[in-house]
Amino acid sequence: MDSYCELKALPDPEIIQSAVVSALMQALHKLLPTYEGRIGLAFPAYGQGQQHTLGGIIRILGKKVDIDAFHSVLANHSVIRDYALLTPVSGIPEGISKHSCYSRKQPKGNSRYQRQKKRHLERGTWSETLEQAMHAQISKPLRLPHVGLKSSSNGQSFLLFIERHNKARAVDGQFNSYGLALDHATVPEF
Repeated sequence: MDSYCELKALPDPEIIQSAVVSALMQALHKLLPTYEGRIGLAFPAYGQGQQHTLGGIIRILGKKVDIDAFHSVLANHSVIRDYALLTPVSGIPEGISKHSCYSRKQPKGNSRYQRQKKRHLERGTWSETLEQAMHAQISKPLRLPHVGLKSSSNGQSFLLFIERHNKARAVDGQFNSYGLALDHATVPEF
């Protein structure tokens, strides 16, 4: 990674900032697969404030050739033009010592509980204590920054929870169609 640009959510008195960021992430999700995992996202204001949101800035990072091409696509995208300020492409500052891995965190739900219960019943290892522990685990809400998205394949709405892990060094790797890490890939923090 050597270049980046940013999307800064425009203030709108009729729409809360997290809804604007959700709209921007929905647009990015449709565009990112073209770059085959070479572009990652960072959220400089991750977890700040009382609401623990992603904040109003989405940083887009990658190689200069990819960021330049992506910047051109973003500049002509109606959702991006309507909801965000797109900054010019810049070089990543030298001497970065902080790196983060932003990844998707999926809540453990009832279907997982049912699968595990079935396996334990088949093995004869199911117990009241195990059932209580599993119920406690799935009933804990995730308290992570997230965006609300809509699936393009089935039209269902869902929450995309994003977890950040700070890393001591950079880890090369690929990013998914949300710009989030696969295999613990990191992005520089500055």
